[in-house]
Amino acid sequence: MADIVAGVRRRSDGIEKTAGRVTRVRGPVRGQLESGATAECLEITVEYYTRHGEGPFQVQRMIPLASASTYAKNDRVIVSYDIRAPRRARIAGKVSHWPQIGPRSPAPQPQPQR
Repeated sequence: MADIVAGVRRRSDGIEKTAGRVTRVRGPVRGQLESGATAECLEITVEYYTRHGEGPFQVQRMIPLASASTYAKNDRVIVSYDIRAPRRARIAGKVSHWPQIGPRSPAPQPQPQR
């Protein structure tokens, strides 16, 4: 069940999602995946702010090299985080659309041809 509080959608499980930006990609390194398996990985570091303007926070994740998704610095990602302290977050995946902050700029008007 979701509650609307001050225009922000909150999920009852205490998890929110926000957009973040990749700040560092390190690798290939030999590391341990979330499943516990050892593999050649990329270590991804993402910086994000909460929906309430708190931050910046950082979260890291090991991605297997065999994975189809490759990450680069300044890529946009979705971060899901626990709204309670201490903040626990995880990188949920890449996004292709970055929401614009502030008012939208008007669409350019076509120039008349001469």
